[in-house]
Amino acid sequence: MNENALQDENQNIIFNKLQSLFGNKCHRILLIQPLPLNTEYLEINQVKNRRYYAWPPYGLGVLCENIKNRGYEVKILDLNYEVLSHINNNAENYDDTLAQHEAEKIWKEKTVEIIDDFKPDMVALTCMFTMGHEMLVRMSDFIRDQRPNIPIFAGGVHITNAPEYILREAKNIDFVGLYEGDISFCDMIDVVNDRSSIENLKQISTIINDQYLTCDQRNPPQPEDLNVIPDFDDLPLGLYSTLGEVGSYRSWLPVDFRASSVLSNRGCRASCSFCSVLNFNGKSVRTRDVDSVVDEIEYLNKNHGITHIVWIDDDLFYNQRRTIELFNEIADRQIDITWCASNGVIASVAVKTPELMAAAARSGCIGMTFGLESGSDEILKEVRKPSRVVHYHKVGETMKKYPQIFTRGFLIIGFPNETLEQMLETVKMAQEIELDWYGVQLLSPLPSTRIYDTMVELGLIDDIRVKKNKDDADSKLFVVRHGENQRAKEKAQKAAAPKFLNPFETEDLNIVPSREALHDIWLLVDYWINYEPILKMTDLNRLKKKRAILFDICNRMTKDNPIANLFLGIVEEKLGNNIEAAAHRTLAVEYLSQSDYWQKQFQALKIYNLI
Repeated sequence: MNENALQDENQNIIFNKLQSLFGNKCHRILLIQPLPLNTEYLEINQVKNRRYYAWPPYGLGVLCENIKNRGYEVKILDLNYEVLSHINNNAENYDDTLAQHEAEKIWKEKTVEIIDDFKPDMVALTCMFTMGHEMLVRMSDFIRDQRPNIPIFAGGVHITNAPEYILREAKNIDFVGLYEGDISFCDMIDVVNDRSSIENLKQISTIINDQYLTCDQRNPPQPEDLNVIPDFDDLPLGLYSTLGEVGSYRSWLPVDFRASSVLSNRGCRASCSFCSVLNFNGKSVRTRDVDSVVDEIEYLNKNHGITHIVWIDDDLFYNQRRTIELFNEIADRQIDITWCASNGVIASVAVKTPELMAAAARSGCIGMTFGLESGSDEILKEVRKPSRVVHYHKVGETMKKYPQIFTRGFLIIGFPNETLEQMLETVKMAQEIELDWYGVQLLSPLPSTRIYDTMVELGLIDDIRVKKNKDDADSKLFVVRHGENQRAKEKAQKAAAPKFLNPFETEDLNIVPSREALHDIWLLVDYWINYEPILKMTDLNRLKKKRAILFDICNRMTKDNPIANLFLGIVEEKLGNNIEAAAHRTLAVEYLSQSDYWQKQFQALKIYNLI
């Protein structure tokens, strides 16, 4: 059977299942953003310190507007907001156990409450990131148990990365949507209501009689479809950043800032082998009209009190002329707003057109993240990065002209066959270009990416896409960011930690370290690129930026971190703040004395002399 005939057959079978579940009625749609992590992992101090993500559900806002334009009724339930808001309001009375119990109770109560009040014909769940996987499964099971007759739909980036696996594990999800659902999800609702023909069933998958069926032909939103200002259904957007992380630059913003997100284009021109954007958005980059984007920013500022915008574009600088026009329009309208780019802009593009960064600074940019990944040109070529180390050095020089902009770099270690020598090249590059801070991650291969396929072929990971049962799958693929794992490790090994092994103390730097060794390498790399340069740093503006991020680490992120407190003390000394310096040095000694884990790290890093 050829591909077109198979698509037609699948459309008919899926249509029959839709009819059996809905009849010809689907007029009320409930969109839900679940919690991004299971409640058993919730820590009250992390909530109080606003460490969990609190992004407004941008995709659901776009869907809400589009569905309403088709003549249907829509409600949005953001369970992440509901839980963070409730626990923050009662935080002084909670420990971890009670916070976890309350979080569990709140998400279940809010879900049943809105279903009973709104009486939806369908519930649609979103899951954008792998760490939300477990709650996606639990939510679908809970809704089916509580209200068994309501069809359940799910979509988002994580769904698109492994649709068959998710359908087989989350057995109560009836259908999943693939790729961007702006048009295809609304078309599906029209088909159910007999307003559109069966041929418009696209980007949808299901399981029938243990067989995975899909209509994966794309119907992506075109540029003319993108000029949509999201309808967030009365969600209090101005409160989100008071509850958790929206972007990466809290430490460089005023205390009373209010942040929200904006998307100006879809897709990315690059084809990095570790990134799932190409699979989700396709090869092209589609842009919104400049006026539409700036109208949205103006609306957020005037109607929700938003003072800071976080761009969630994957290729913010696509079409430099249009990007400059966008930044100039923001500046010319004199909107009282700042912005940051947290997703990682392409370095080679940033330095190609000098006017680009000038326009960015003029329009209120206070934070810029660059997707660097590696300091080895060999690795960069292997993973298909569009930039090279020479561009990174140009970025370093360019950004020195804009001291008001806090600069970050994304780095990854643990690429397939990456040697210790290549990791040291990354350290050298990061130290030389002198960005203000670097986020270091261990490679987490995502299904649907080229690097995932490579690692399967090399036998480094199992392919969950061919697993039929959840017990067969490698659940380690669904992980939280490495910094969270590192904090858990610190806590678990506080009383007794294993000996720290420095993999770089070897005669052969051409070896590929084991996955286990990468955890120790992570700490070394993080220290060498973020902390050690402070010892020789004299530039006052750079020191102030280090103070800002270290103060945030010490007072909000990981309060008992002796390295951060030690180096904050060193920074304060260099800035002439001797009382603050002494206080943080004292804390460093206190925290160090209480932790066998950190004592071994200090020995390995050879920094006891700094105490």
